[in-house]
Amino acid sequence: MELQEQIYQMKRELLQIAERNRMNLLHPEVIRASQELDTLIVKSMRPGAKTA
Repeated sequence: MELQEQIYQMKRELLQIAERNRMNLLHPEVIRASQELDTLIVKSMRPGAKTA
């Protein structure tokens, strides 16, 4: 799966998790999903990353 697709899916998942937890941004599940998204974004910013 392409990196951009992974980022898009993780954004959707993060939103669903946040909604499920009443938008509590300090909930452990929300923090975990946010960190996973951050990791994907950092990967996409690295030189030579295949994002298209």
